[in-house]
Formats: sequence, structure tokens, C-alpha cells
Amino acid sequence: MRAKLAMVLFLAVLAGGAAVVWAAERGGSAVADDAAEPPRPAAQPPRVVVFMTFDEFPVDVLRLPDGHIDPARFPNLAAFARTATWFPNTQAVHDSIEKALPAILDGRLPPRNGRGTLRWHPRNLFTLFAKHGYKVVASEEATSLCPVKVCPNVVKRKPTLENIKGGRRERWDRWIAQIKRRPGRTLYYKHLLLPHLPWIYLPSGREVRVTLERLANVAGFGDRWLTLHNEQRMLLQAGFVDHQLGRIFARLKKLGLFDQALIVITADHGIAFEVGVRDRRQVTRSNVDEVAPVPFLIKAPGQRRGSVVDALVRTVDVLPTVAYLAGLPIDWRVDGRQAFDPVHRRRRTVSIPKRDFSATVRISLSEWNRRRRANIRERARIYGTGPASTLLRGSPWASLYAFGDSGKVVGASVRSVASGTASVRARLLGAELFRNVDPRARTIPVQVAGWIEGGRAGARRRIAVAVNGRVAAVGSTFHMRGDRRELFSLVIPESVLRRGRNDVAVYELGGAGRCERLLRIASY
Repeated sequence: MRAKLAMVLFLAVLAGGAAVVWAAERGGSAVADDAAEPPRPAAQPPRVVVFMTFDEFPVDVLRLPDGHIDPARFPNLAAFARTATWFPNTQAVHDSIEKALPAILDGRLPPRNGRGTLRWHPRNLFTLFAKHGYKVVASEEATSLCPVKVCPNVVKRKPTLENIKGGRRERWDRWIAQIKRRPGRTLYYKHLLLPHLPWIYLPSGREVRVTLERLANVAGFGDRWLTLHNEQRMLLQAGFVDHQLGRIFARLKKLGLFDQALIVITADHGIAFEVGVRDRRQVTRSNVDEVAPVPFLIKAPGQRRGSVVDALVRTVDVLPTVAYLAGLPIDWRVDGRQAFDPVHRRRRTVSIPKRDFSATVRISLSEWNRRRRANIRERARIYGTGPASTLLRGSPWASLYAFGDSGKVVGASVRSVASGTASVRARLLGAELFRNVDPRARTIPVQVAGWIEGGRAGARRRIAVAVNGRVAAVGSTFHMRGDRRELFSLVIPESVLRRGRNDVAVYELGGAGRCERLLRIASY
């Protein structure tokens, strides 16, 4: 039994690396093709079309080293992929929302001076479906492409920055509530500024009570630990996206609409987590493997068997694919082609213009995917995977709080680890939030953040946070340009919080290996 368990652990930690063969030898594609026949155009336009465009969503954060979507951390997307067609080699056509998003909606490559307005994109997804008798229920957060005659109830859209600042969950919830059985045909469209920063949502559907803000500011791009912490928070927010998708799929099934619906999931572009850069979204030769790959999954009406198509497609191909499966002819010139067209299999070069169109970043498909595989393996090494974390720690997300060399102390009783007192003190922001906690509230205090007092300039130290006598998370202090303080920020699991008062302590981690020591620097 022990030998069997050891083998299971070994396979889980490797995340099934041999279970599915990456098809790099066939040109660097993502995962081996499923032999399923591609879905055919509907005999009649589908009654319901659900089209969701996400924002700043690097698809590879969803994936295990074997190429599959992590079924433990992203169960709803993984389940959807089993009934849909997934194009894991889908690339964005621009790195800015103003150019990339309209290209998805009208199938045309972005013009240099274009804007995300109806004037620049007069024929698009909304006009196409309205022309064919569809009622359009649209929620745009960064564009204004739906004409007033098609979307008469849409109020004047706020600037994108205002939409990012707040209300993202509430707007998504309102849109979900509009999905219902209706007479005739309906297109439901939602653009979501998720998992776009700020990263404040959790896989449970709850929200972080933020005490230290602006951690994703360019002033911190040079700090390795802060970069890892930001990627950690983005991963948790991707888990929130999956949680919300589960609500949508459940609603469609409850209404009896899921099976016959045409459902589309995609995104405008990704984001890179490089250290020492000035921008994490502007595409470069070094980050094209993170900025360009985006999700594209589509379920045809009546489709029940999933497949993976490893052809290199672009986001301008999304609308032609939707129109193809819906059986609707596009009556304007587009640059994209439906994604099942054999032409995409012949493409061997990823190309995307720079933000200002001054040059084009090009990379071979094989090199692009070699880098992507390396990114996925490194992410799994740092943060673990859902299956391994579930097996080793009892929860798919537990290893996210225990990464790094000191991760083994997470979950340990403080009394079981050698302890002492540090020569510095920690100032904890929002300490009062832990005095009366409701673990079931929508917003919960799971950010433990502040700064170190008494340390030398430029110092860094490993730290741990204990809640109610057990180590809940580990991390490191960091510095932001223009701020002389030695800062810290850790996210703790929701599960460590109890109703009422919670005892929180911050420790400096000293020693190494079996000689790890907890040196108390603050307790509240």
C-alpha cells in the first residue's frame, strides 16, 4: 500500500507529465489532438449564444505540465473542455484592450489609430446577430460596439479604469441574472475585466479585504518576491473566474439551455510576470510566450464530446468560428477564418505587433510552445498543482500558501517549531480586522500586510504568518521603488479563520531545513 501511495504521490507531483504527450515533435503544439470529428454548422441558428470575453488572461495558468486544464483548481473550465473544442494555441492579435477586444468582435486586425467604438467597428458581433433576429443582452466594459437600436437599455459606459476600480463581480452577477428562457433567439455577451488586476477575488467567490494596495505597481516590478506574490494573487483570481463560470453553466443547465447553446470563452491578451521590466503587458520578444496565448474554447449546439485542436489560430478567428457554427454568413470583409479551417494547421509563426505598431514580434510556433511548456513546469514547481496539492495538503489551493524553501512549516503548530524573538518589529495594517471575523462574509481579511521597523536599509527577510497558533503562510519582505520601508504582504487561506477573534502573529524565519526557527516580530 505504501509503495502504491508513493507512486501516486510521484505522479501527482509531476502532474501526469507522461499521461498526455505534448506534440512538440509535430511542430510545438500544445497537447495531442483528439480524433473527434469537428462540430458542424447548426442546421438552424441556435436559440441561445453565450459569448464571454475575459481580460488579461494568460491561458497557461490553467494548465498542468501535461497540457490539460488543472481539474482540481479549475473544475468548471476542465469540465467545460470535456464538452467543447479547445484551441490551446490561440494567440492575441494585440496587447492592448483597445485594439485586441474589437478584433475579437469584428474579426478584423486592429487599425493603428482605431478605437473601441461603433464608429471604428460599425459591423460586428452585435450587428450580425441582431440582423438575424437575435435579441442582444450585452455588457461591454471597455468598448462601445453595440448600437443603441440593438442595445437600447445600455447606459453610457464608464471609462475602463473606472470599471476596473470596482463593481466587477456585481456587473457579472447582474448579467448572469439576465440569462433566462426567452421567446426567440438570444445572444448573451459579456466582457469581463477578469482576471485583470486588481487581484482581490478568491476561488471560493469571496473577496479579499485589502490593507496594502498598489502591489502591482511598476515600482515593484524589480522585486522577485513581490512578482511571485502578484502571480499568486492572479492565480487565486483565476480560480474566482472558474467559480463564476460554474454558476453560469449551472444556470444554463437548470434552465435547460446548456446542451443546445453555443458557448464561447476567450480573452483579449495575457500578462507576463517578468522581473525588472517596465511594463508587463506590452509584448516583447522575451514575453510573447505569456502575453500572446489566450483561452479559446467553444461548444457547438448539441456538442457533448470535447476535443483539442492544436492548430495555431488568432483571436480574429473567433467571430468567424462563432458565425460558422451558428450558420450565419458574415457580410463584411474579415481577416480571420473559422478555426476548423485547415489553413491554421499550416501556420508555423506567431506574430503580434508591438503596442505602437513600430515593429512586429515574431517567433516560431515550436519555440513559442517550448517556452510555454517551461513556464508551466516552473509555475507547477513554485505553486504546485491542484491534484498534487489536494493529495499532499488536502486542498487544491493549499500549496499556493506554502511555496518556497520554507513551505514545509505551513500547517505546523508554532509550538512544534523552534522559536525565539527577533530584533525587529512588524507593524500590521488592519490588525483590528481580525478581532471580529465572519468567515462566511463576502469580504474577508486574508491579506496580512505591513512593514518592518528596526531593520537595516534594503534588508530582506523570510517571514511566516501564524493564525490561531498554526503557521498559515510563508513569504518574504520586499521593497518598492520610492518607498524606504521593508514591506510584507501574504495571503492566508480562508480555512484558518474562525468566527470572532483570531490571533495573528508575524515571524521572521531563521535557520534552514530541520533547523528552521520562528522569531516573533509581531502578535495581535
